[in-house]
Amino acid sequence: MDTTTALHATQTAYSLPGNCDPTATRSGTEATGVLPAGDVTFMFTDIEGSTRLASGLGAEPYRIVLHRHRALIREVLRRHRGTEIETEGDSFFVVFDDAHGAACAAVGIQTALREAPWPDLGLGKGPIRPRVRIGLHTGEAWPSAGGYATPEVHRTARICGAAHGDQVLASAQHAAAAGLGSRSLERLGHFELRGLPGTTELVQLHAPGLPSEFPPPPIRPHRHNLPADLKAPVDRPGEYRELDRAFAGHRLVTVTGLDGCGKTTLVRAWARRRVQMQPDGVWYCRPGQDIGASLLQAMGKPDDSLGRGIESAIDHLRDRQALLVLDDVDRTHARAVENLLRECPAITILAAGVRPLELPGEAKRALQPPPVEVSSAMLAGFCEDRGASWTDADCRGLAASVEGFVPALRALADVTAFGSPTAALRRLRDDPVVTLDAGGRFRAAVDDAVALISGPARAVLLELAARGDGASVDEVLDLCRQRDGSLEALVELVDVALVVIERPAMEQALYRVPTPLRWLLCGPSAEPATVPPNLARHLASAVKIDAGLARTRLPI
Repeated sequence: MDTTTALHATQTAYSLPGNCDPTATRSGTEATGVLPAGDVTFMFTDIEGSTRLASGLGAEPYRIVLHRHRALIREVLRRHRGTEIETEGDSFFVVFDDAHGAACAAVGIQTALREAPWPDLGLGKGPIRPRVRIGLHTGEAWPSAGGYATPEVHRTARICGAAHGDQVLASAQHAAAAGLGSRSLERLGHFELRGLPGTTELVQLHAPGLPSEFPPPPIRPHRHNLPADLKAPVDRPGEYRELDRAFAGHRLVTVTGLDGCGKTTLVRAWARRRVQMQPDGVWYCRPGQDIGASLLQAMGKPDDSLGRGIESAIDHLRDRQALLVLDDVDRTHARAVENLLRECPAITILAAGVRPLELPGEAKRALQPPPVEVSSAMLAGFCEDRGASWTDADCRGLAASVEGFVPALRALADVTAFGSPTAALRRLRDDPVVTLDAGGRFRAAVDDAVALISGPARAVLLELAARGDGASVDEVLDLCRQRDGSLEALVELVDVALVVIERPAMEQALYRVPTPLRWLLCGPSAEPATVPPNLARHLASAVKIDAGLARTRLPI
């Protein structure tokens, strides 16, 4: 075929998705030159490696290929009512008033380019077919001065730039507006487009006869929003394994414990290990008063203008396989979390809070003190933050003396960093309560946790605090046999990690108040009469003292 024949052979048949009509003609809107407004679809196309192709072919052969490519594209645009806004070099900028028509045109362009007879040009390279990449995006836009001035145009250009030759990439907004089903597209995930806020979910359009296997888009994928660590957290492999086991059978797992016990650090570190296992990402937020708005912000989605953030978040997550990490939750978030789990069957949720959400199917994991090798590394890290280079070995004895109880480790960090582990251990032995509570933070964390539990739970807490070796379930029930709900009270204490569970024998678990808490509740001598006044008011407010609990009487 000679060059003239090749340039005019623009008629070709091709398969299109859905109900595309290859014989469609231009609309009256385009014929009058009036650009579409409102929800419009933009298309960008260009030739992959055009500079390299032009350099390899030379000026005249490249001109023939370029004009052939333009003729084929314009024929498809004519059939599908695409309005050509601008053509520069090897690229097209086109607008459509119909999203589905734009999808049909994109597939039609790729099919026409693949099936057209391309000239050999006598260069010994065989037929020269340019590989075109196409980007589509649908959004609200209004024409001005013969064009469009909107970020949606820039978004479309970035999408085109992320595509490979022979590939059609589109935003998820376009796929939804075009009514494309799962058989017509492949979801590639969320990506950060240069110069644009938030993230954009990209999809690849599929059609018979077109290739479907491409490398990932050469742009940064947005797989998570977990905050970057200022320093590497101390690994807690035991807790990681516990969370792995919990998620093997549950979609909601809640990590509970006192403020300052390391819940946030743990859930972030564990979630970061799961990023590659979640096709639709890992999204972290502190829910605050509006869990829906917080989730939308975490995922890079715009706020819901009608204030229905949770509904918008559910709509986005309904078919996604994602992990949500909700930090600092409380019972007020329970209903929204339950709705998320019910409406979005493929998501899983890792929550962290002082208390569990108490939802059906929730797996609760109270954060227990870590073993001494972990707790000593944590204390050394706290000291390093304060400019002291004590090693794990230096801090081992001090960490063991407070049984690895993380709020106590934090409370000891200042005196250890500015003195030494030996001096801190000596002060701790001389006056543990004053040493631990020098800044008031340790007492405040315990005070806040005690304020959340019931009266029977407070009574059981004092009983257990007076028993340094702990008690079995039967012994707890015996201690409080005159009170109803004592087993539920024990569950409360476990949930907020005010007691630790020890299993010296598999058949008999012991429940014990950690030593630093016993010092604060009962004094170094473990006598309940020395309970601090602020804490005593919380404890006494719901505990009626009777003969069975005479030794828990508090000074009020």
